[in-house]
Amino acid sequence: MKQDIIIKDLYKKAKIESSKNDNLLSYKSLILSAYRIRSIELKFLELFSDAKISGTVHTCVGQEFTGVAISEYLKSYDWVTSNHRCHGHFIAKTGNWRGLIDELLGLDSGVSSGIGSSQHLFQEGFISNGTQGSLLPVATGIGVSNKRRKRKGIVVSFIGEGTLGEGVVYETFNLASLFSSPHLIICENNYYSQTTAQACNTAGSISARANAFGIKSFECSTWCLEALLAKCNEAISYVRDEKKPAFLKIDTYRLLAHSKGDDDRKRDEVLKFEEIDLLNQLEQSTEYKLEFEEIKKEIDAYVALKLISPKRINYLSFSTDELPRKVSMRSSNILNEKTSMVKALSRAYKNQLIENDAIFIGEDIADPYGGAFKITKGFQEHNSSNVYSTPISEAGLVGMAIGMNLVGEKTYAEIMFGDFIVNAMDQIINNAAKFHHMYGKKFSCDVVIRMPMGGRRGYGPTHSQSLEKFLLGIDNTLVASVTSLIDPTPLIESLVQLSCPKIVIENKTDYSSFLYQPLEDLYLEKIGGNLGTVKLSPKGEKPSLIVVSYGYMARMIADNYIKIFQETDLVFTLICPQLLHPVPFNHLVGEVKKCKNILLIEETTQGYGWCDGVAAELAEGVSDINIKRLSSDPVAIPSNREVEIKNLVSLESIIKKIKEFRNT
Repeated sequence: MKQDIIIKDLYKKAKIESSKNDNLLSYKSLILSAYRIRSIELKFLELFSDAKISGTVHTCVGQEFTGVAISEYLKSYDWVTSNHRCHGHFIAKTGNWRGLIDELLGLDSGVSSGIGSSQHLFQEGFISNGTQGSLLPVATGIGVSNKRRKRKGIVVSFIGEGTLGEGVVYETFNLASLFSSPHLIICENNYYSQTTAQACNTAGSISARANAFGIKSFECSTWCLEALLAKCNEAISYVRDEKKPAFLKIDTYRLLAHSKGDDDRKRDEVLKFEEIDLLNQLEQSTEYKLEFEEIKKEIDAYVALKLISPKRINYLSFSTDELPRKVSMRSSNILNEKTSMVKALSRAYKNQLIENDAIFIGEDIADPYGGAFKITKGFQEHNSSNVYSTPISEAGLVGMAIGMNLVGEKTYAEIMFGDFIVNAMDQIINNAAKFHHMYGKKFSCDVVIRMPMGGRRGYGPTHSQSLEKFLLGIDNTLVASVTSLIDPTPLIESLVQLSCPKIVIENKTDYSSFLYQPLEDLYLEKIGGNLGTVKLSPKGEKPSLIVVSYGYMARMIADNYIKIFQETDLVFTLICPQLLHPVPFNHLVGEVKKCKNILLIEETTQGYGWCDGVAAELAEGVSDINIKRLSSDPVAIPSNREVEIKNLVSLESIIKKIKEFRNT
C-alpha cells in the first residue's frame, strides 16, 4: 500500500533526525513547556474517561514541539489562529494553562467562560475554531490591518494537512499574497486526516500549493529540536522582515487518536514513533525525571482543586444577544429628497468611509468600475487605502473583513450578487455570528455584509434570487433591507453603532428608483427611530387591510397604490420594516389590532421564509386575525423576462391575492 511506503520513509527520516538531538540542556525550558502540554493533554483524556468533561478532545500528543518552537519567536503583539487541535498552540502562545483547564471543565473562569471548551479558545492574541480552515482568511485580515496601521505584529495560523481539501485555504493563499499580509500558515503534517491515510486524501506536493500563489515555503520536522527551531525562526523572520506571507510545512506524527479513541492505524506503526519521541526518551532521564514529575503533580493538584469548586457561567446573562430588540414607537413624517436610491446608498456608505475610516472589501469595487452596481464608485478618490478590491472569493473576502474587524476596523464586505452569499455562509455562521457567544462574550464582531438581491432584470437562475430566508435564522445576526421608500442614510448610520454582525439586503431593481414621493392622499411616516418601520396610509380613511412587505416589493406596492385600490376596492395600509431580523413586531401589532386582515408579501420563494415567520409570530400574539401570504414560486428564476414575471410576485398576483379578502 502506498501509505505504508510513505510511513516507512517518514520513519527512516524521523529516526535520523531524532539522533541529532544533542545539547538538549540548552533547550530545557522548551522541553519543559512541551512536557507540560503533553501532561495536560493526557489529563484531559483521563478527565473525559471519568466523565468530568464533555464534548470531544483532540490532543496534540506527539506534536507538542510545533507550538513551542513557533512561540519561541513570537512577540506579545503577534496573533495566532488555530484549529480543533489547539491546546498546545494556546499554552505555548499564552502560557495560560490554568485558563485552558478551567475552560474544558466548563468553568466561567475558563478562557471562553466555559462555553467554547476544547476547540473554541480566545485570549487576546489567540483564537481557535473547530471549522477547518475558517480562520485562515480571518488571520489574513488581521495581518492586512496590522500592515495598514503600521503595527508590528504578524499572524501565525495552524492547520493540519487534511485542511488542504478546503477551498478557503486557496482563497486565503491568493488574498494573502495579493495584499502582502504578514501571515505565516503552518501545516502540521501528521500524515493522517482523522484516520484516513494521507495517500488516500492528498494529491501532489503540499508546499507547492503555496508556491503556486507566489508564497515562499519552508519545511522541517519535529524530530530534531535544533533544526525545528532554526526553521521556525527563519520562517517567522521572513514574514516579519519582508511583511509577506509564508508557508511552513512541519512533518510530525500524532501518537494518540484523532479524538479520544478513534484510531484505526496499525499499532506497531505507532509504537515505532513512540520509541523515537523526544519526550518519551527524556521521561526516564536523570536531567528531567524529577521536573517532569513536578509538572504532573502541579497539574493534578490544580485539577483536583477545580473539581471541588465548580462555578458555571450565569446562563441568563449568557443567553442574551446583541440584537436591537427594544424598539421605539414614536412616529415622524418622512420627507424624501428627489435623488436616486443608488446615489443615496452610495452617499450613506461613503459617509462611513469618511467619518468612521471604514474599510470596504469586495469584488471589483475599486475605480473606475466601482462595483457591479456602482455603489462604491469614487470611493478611492476619498481614501484609496480603505478600498480593497478582491478577486472572486466570497468566503475569503468576508473572512478577511471579519479579521480586520476583530482588530478594530469598521469593515463592509460586498457580495457582488446576493446569490453568492451561500459561498460565505461558513464565515457568517461559524465565525461572525458565533464569536460573541462562543468565546464567552469576550468581544463582538460588528462587520457589515451587504449585497444586491432580487430579480426582474433577466439575469437568470444564479443572479436573480432573493435568499433572505437562508439568512434570517442566523443567531445574533441582524438582517436589514433598505427600501427607496425612505432615505437609507439614517439606517446605515445606526447599523454601525450596533455590536452584532449585520447583513444588508439591497434590491437590484430598487437601485434605479428615486426616493419615494407620496401622492397627496397618502401619508408617509416612520415608526421608531433610524431603524424604524415605514408606514404608508390613506388620509382620512380607515383601512380594511394591512399589507406588510419590505425592500423593493414594498416600493412596488406604494407606486401602484391607486391601481391596487381601483382593482380591489379595498383601502389598505402598507407597513415596510427596515429590519427583517429581529422583526420590530411592536410596529406591526398595533396596526394589526386595528385591522384583523393581514397580507404578508415577499419576493423570496414560498415556504419557510420571512412571511412564514412573521405570520407565526402574529398568530401567537394577536387573536382572531386573518393572515394570507404571497411569495414567489419555488423554482429557479428563468432568464426569459416574460416567464420571469410569472415566476415572481407581480402586481397582478398581489391584486388577485388582495381580492381574496373581500369575502372575509
